[in-house]
Amino acid sequence: VPLSEVESEAYEMHTRKIELTPSALAYLRARQADPMSSFGDFAALSDHVDVETAKVLKTEVSDGIVAPSYAPEALEILSAKKGGNFIVLQADPNYSAPENEYREVFGMGFMQKR
Repeated sequence: VPLSEVESEAYEMHTRKIELTPSALAYLRARQADPMSSFGDFAALSDHVDVETAKVLKTEVSDGIVAPSYAPEALEILSAKKGGNFIVLQADPNYSAPENEYREVFGMGFMQKR
């Protein structure tokens, strides 16, 4: 679903000449849901990173990205971010998450089904 005019202006995309692909839209909407809490973060995408998504990420404050694959030009754009210090990781595209997730927070264990 494309951005509405109101969303485009609120997300400051109305002046940028970027075609928003499904991956770019998903990242943008997730990021803009609470932009103040995402300082010094990693972007994690479960899909291929295309050039348009890389262009959106290029201007966002972020320390790195993890995704299963990257378009060659997208990889160039991201590798140049932060003077070459932007961390670009490749996820295993064949990874299958376990049925239960576990987290430990302050010595307490939490488990939930996916």
